[in-house]
Amino acid sequence: MGFINAVFELGRLESEKVKARGTVSDEIDDYLQLPMPLIEDETRSGKVIRVWLKVEAAENAKNPGTKELNVLGVSKIDLVDYMAGSGDIDEKKRHYLYRDPVGSNTSWGFSPIYKLGPAKADVRKEMLGENGQWFSDDKSRFYKLERRVLSDYEKTGYFSEGSTERIMKDLEQQVGRLSEFWVDKKRSYLLLFGIDNNGSFLFPGEVPLFRNYFRNKLEENLSRGNISGTCALCGGGGSMVNLGKIFKFATFDKVSFLPGAADGKGVKERVFPVCGNCLSTLSRGREVLDSSFLDGRTIQGVKIYVVPELLQGRKELNMVSGHTRDFISKGIGVEKQIFRYLSRQDNTIVLHFLFWEKNQAQERLHLMVEDVPPSRLKKLEGLWVECHRAHLWNSSENPDFDENSITLDQAIKNVYGVLLGLAGKSEQDKAVMRDRTLGILGKLLSGDRIETLEVKKLMISRLPGLFADPEWIRFGGLKLRQMAAVLDLLFKSDGGGN
Repeated sequence: MGFINAVFELGRLESEKVKARGTVSDEIDDYLQLPMPLIEDETRSGKVIRVWLKVEAAENAKNPGTKELNVLGVSKIDLVDYMAGSGDIDEKKRHYLYRDPVGSNTSWGFSPIYKLGPAKADVRKEMLGENGQWFSDDKSRFYKLERRVLSDYEKTGYFSEGSTERIMKDLEQQVGRLSEFWVDKKRSYLLLFGIDNNGSFLFPGEVPLFRNYFRNKLEENLSRGNISGTCALCGGGGSMVNLGKIFKFATFDKVSFLPGAADGKGVKERVFPVCGNCLSTLSRGREVLDSSFLDGRTIQGVKIYVVPELLQGRKELNMVSGHTRDFISKGIGVEKQIFRYLSRQDNTIVLHFLFWEKNQAQERLHLMVEDVPPSRLKKLEGLWVECHRAHLWNSSENPDFDENSITLDQAIKNVYGVLLGLAGKSEQDKAVMRDRTLGILGKLLSGDRIETLEVKKLMISRLPGLFADPEWIRFGGLKLRQMAAVLDLLFKSDGGGN
């Protein structure tokens, strides 16, 4: 499978970079993730509310032999920038020691981090619940924090008895302090628990006890559902796991692209089993995807992985242009016109696209398109320029047609917006139309045949309803031109044609 192989190669490349930098790492580092995305805009970048835990014999917190911490309470709460301080991304991940929970209703996390998200209007009510009785209000943040993050440290013996109660009591007393920091509705916030080491803050990754907790939870999670078989990536034999440990949409409870089959006798053994070593490489590759090859802007509510794969393998990396080598090394980064950027790459690579959405801790896969050459994207952009000139260009307002301002990103947004606008008002109708629209976008990218006649019929069937809209006289002309431009693009693209 091209997508999985490409992710695996990204993981191997990243591991080689880490070794080249001389970074000392252990087996859990491949499974670490950043708890929040990196945002260049300083007005929207993340913030971290640090909770300094006061522990007995704090000098032992950095001792690998420490088996239990006696938490006396909270000594301090402060606010820092998400990426504050020195160190590269790998070092930040080791400091935060984070990995997404295995489910939305689990009673434990891999690390002492709670995601607050953007600020709420009434912080006190959000934290303590409607009547301030957070311990019985399952919608309050304190209830979730205590049940889903902190209490398991005490249940499993990493915190001494009574530690969780003392932490929550101090947090409740200092909720006003939390409300001073959790104020910006445009930013995401983390609540991060670390150790007060005599006035110096120790991040979770700097505390051996927290690393041991992470390691034990990881081993427990990876060992569930193990089977004996042959690894689909390296060919080795032994104990195997399924891709669902890395990609949550690779489940056996329904038919899907990954693994492509419903559960049944022998299915887990036949469908892409992965050994432990390859799983750790895939995990690192997944983190590279999330940090460098994820587009969350082009289509609202839909995430798009863009994975490059060298046609001749990674040994030929030095033979590609510097432009494409930068793309493979750094990803899409802060590119605003992502699909235009992709269309400018060499044909020494192919691109794999995966459209999915995240719903709490679950992931839903919509569409996967593999083996798309950049030249295909360039051709699509050229076709869209023609369609835009024919249907959307207002020559009286803009006498000079600037084709450089017309991009494939605009085409994708127009196709998605126009077709989704044909859905009925019910959520079910919108969901069906979204899946249908994404399927059409997939055919555009892959060059498969598109039944434009069916799209025409759908547009015509919706016209009476559009004409009845009182606002039609104001926006109707533009709407019809957009429909015409989209139909023209579908017709002109490879395979378009009824």
